[in-house]
Amino acid sequence: MDATTQFASNVTLINVTEQETINTTSSNLAERRFPPVGYYGDTSALLWRVIPPILISIGTIGNSMTMFVLLRQKKMTSTAVFLCYLGLSGTLVLFSALLPGWVLYTWGIDA
Repeated sequence: MDATTQFASNVTLINVTEQETINTTSSNLAERRFPPVGYYGDTSALLWRVIPPILISIGTIGNSMTMFVLLRQKKMTSTAVFLCYLGLSGTLVLFSALLPGWVLYTWGIDA
């Protein structure tokens, strides 16, 4: 018995029709609710309302202080330029990704 025959003897084929697949998928989607209900839903809502403003404010203050300190140097090294742009890109990510998600989840407004 060669390796191909041995492998083929261990494989079991399952015949699932398209209708069964669609019914299974739609029933799974109907059971899931967004946002979740109960304890986990309350915790998720609380975390989405509290954590993003803290991250946005601390991140913005930290990145702006970093850029301020690096721009005060008389001779800008390549490392200082890189770190300055890194602070700028971090601030842009906070305001373009986290802020709209927070606004959408908290108030349901598309930003």
